[in-house]
Amino acid sequence: MKEKRNWLYILLGVIICILLGGLILLYVKYEQLEDRYDEEYHYNTNYDNNSNNNVSDNNTNNNQENTNYITRDKALQIALDNLKIKQQNVYDLDIELEYKNRYGKTVYEVSFDYDRYEYEYYIDATSGKILDSFIERA
Repeated sequence: MKEKRNWLYILLGVIICILLGGLILLYVKYEQLEDRYDEEYHYNTNYDNNSNNNVSDNNTNNNQENTNYITRDKALQIALDNLKIKQQNVYDLDIELEYKNRYGKTVYEVSFDYDRYEYEYYIDATSGKILDSFIERA
């Protein structure tokens, strides 16, 4: 009886390992699909405060011709206003203008660190509307 119980424990352990392996494979596949879904088209952008209309697309298959984008500084100010903080209090600031398939439009990706957290905002480059925001402990 004791020997039969030991075999059941071994069988249960093998089944659990197989299930965990399957979950790990599903997670890896999900990450690959998400990366493909979130394919990015980068733009050469003049980030001068006075001129943000000289945007050219590196991807010739993408017909995004809208050049009425808000400025880089305006996108940053929208994110900072959302948190009610000042620019001098943030560090590791990064602002990118790119086309995101997830939103179907060109967005500013604004990321920075503040008070032991990393913030990431996706802001519509035309309207200035916050499309998404994420916070993560730094």
